[in-house]
Amino acid sequence: MKMSLISPLLALSLCASLAGGGALAETGATLKAQKARYSAAMALRAEAPEEAAAAMIALAQAGYPRAMDRLAYFHTKGQGVPLDLDAARALYEQAVAAGYERSLISLGKLALKSGDLELAEDSLREAVAKGVDKAAPVLAWAHATDRLGERSDPARGIAELRRLAAQDSRDAQIFLLAGLLKQPDAPGAAAEVLTRLETRAAEGDAKAAEGLLRYYRLRGLGSETAGTRAALLETPGMRAKIRVEEGLYLAVEREPARFWLASEALLNSAPNPVFARALTVTSKLNKNAYIRVLQAELTALGYRTGRPSPYLNAPLIRAVNAFCRDTGITDSCRLGPLKSVTIKAVAAELAARRAPPVAG
Repeated sequence: MKMSLISPLLALSLCASLAGGGALAETGATLKAQKARYSAAMALRAEAPEEAAAAMIALAQAGYPRAMDRLAYFHTKGQGVPLDLDAARALYEQAVAAGYERSLISLGKLALKSGDLELAEDSLREAVAKGVDKAAPVLAWAHATDRLGERSDPARGIAELRRLAAQDSRDAQIFLLAGLLKQPDAPGAAAEVLTRLETRAAEGDAKAAEGLLRYYRLRGLGSETAGTRAALLETPGMRAKIRVEEGLYLAVEREPARFWLASEALLNSAPNPVFARALTVTSKLNKNAYIRVLQAELTALGYRTGRPSPYLNAPLIRAVNAFCRDTGITDSCRLGPLKSVTIKAVAAELAARRAPPVAG
């Protein structure tokens, strides 16, 4: 069965209907079968997000808490279901009630995003108290980076991250770099942590490579780390969104005059879920490079955009306006084709309609 969307009310009603628990036993399905169905649904999420969401709905209705957690995540990203943070919160809470304590971390992060700082701290504290893996570094990171507002204790967060990093917690090491970016004057063994993460990255640890890329870029070290960042981008297993976005930042720093070529190559390789964000980043780095990609994408969709050009011209403006009308985002486009709100809306719609990149 293929479902196009799940309504927020359905997501919320799942919580009410499953509040008594035991639904998993009532289905007669074994845990092994539930895990197999979950894995099959996850395999669909990139190319068939709506089908993946439909499968997760069925598993959540059957009482499988890990599916509730994943369905909540889908709602936070709008993957196969509407973007709905209230539905996501309800599903995370139900997953916790059903015994999936790892959802406490996700609930805490979601609460940080929505500004419910009391819920965020309480959820993360409970996760730490229950010994949930990785909960302690996340709570310390929230303090170190002032994510908890007035509840934040940056010094305490940095100290806790240093303690956990010394115990060789990769997450704490990555979070410590983020804390030191936010609190540059805080005491911290940045050099030692960098060495440890660089060793991890050299051994193929993609998460370590991602953390280093972000740190080096945000520190503004520029040419000092260009070679290192280029090597880090080759780490196997790196998430596409990091590879593409950090690749764009590095390309504009290293060869700004040829950025249009590098950006086209990176965007052409970007999976559709990554494309919208990457195109928005491109627009911030170089409007002419953005215009070239925009023109190519609209042309591929059948719009008449005029001769290839890095400049905004009348045919392309008409094509953008027609695309906005056709996709129902006219209100977002009313300020002009190069305004940030327009670019984000157009990028999202292009990502939903473009052909997937060819593998290899």
